[in-house]
Amino acid sequence: ERLLAYMRKAAREAKRHTSWTTVNQAFETAVQGFVEGLLGDPEFMAEFERFVGPLIEPGRVHALSQVLVKITAPGVPDIYQGTELWDLSLVDPDNRRPVDYGARRRLLAELDALPIEQILARGDEGLPKLWTIRQAVRIRERLGDYARIPVGGEKCDHVIAFQRGEVICIAPRLVLGLVEDWGDTALMLPEGRWHNVLSDRRFAPGSIRVGDVLKDFPVALLVSSDSNDG
Repeated sequence: ERLLAYMRKAAREAKRHTSWTTVNQAFETAVQGFVEGLLGDPEFMAEFERFVGPLIEPGRVHALSQVLVKITAPGVPDIYQGTELWDLSLVDPDNRRPVDYGARRRLLAELDALPIEQILARGDEGLPKLWTIRQAVRIRERLGDYARIPVGGEKCDHVIAFQRGEVICIAPRLVLGLVEDWGDTALMLPEGRWHNVLSDRRFAPGSIRVGDVLKDFPVALLVSSDSNDG
């Protein structure tokens, strides 16, 4: 039903074979048959699932990187309605479905009592994304001037790192096919002591391997612990 509504809108707005003002019912019926035929074809669906399967975890890591950078980078972050959790919506009308805010409030209330291992274990519920957003929003008042943090090593092109005042953001990029071993990839933490509010680990200033920072959670949000962590 969701896919059919999306296809109908896409076809009408393309205005090549049908449109909102001049509906070509025969064409739209053919499109519907095509969609239903695909979804009802076990061989196609099995092949489709095999293709999608390896993309899920890298896609989630990218989602966490995007939301963390969005909240900590200069500017005002915009979180689309309902996307505090993973969102697999197509464009409208699919992304205009009612949002279950009750479920989001329930999950948010659970976060403080959950260790990071359980948050990750419940990844299918979207808890890692909700956790990242909640923790990042809490420290926004500590953001300051932007400064780049250089990253060196064999996989340095796969890391985004910058400082905003008392906050450091570390986010992987281009992770599809990236081996979990970060090797000698490292960055230099500025003076002070740093608390990763996403994994609860603490770090001293100086050179640190990216693999150590991202050991417990796919992205890192370090906050200066020389003052109150909030």
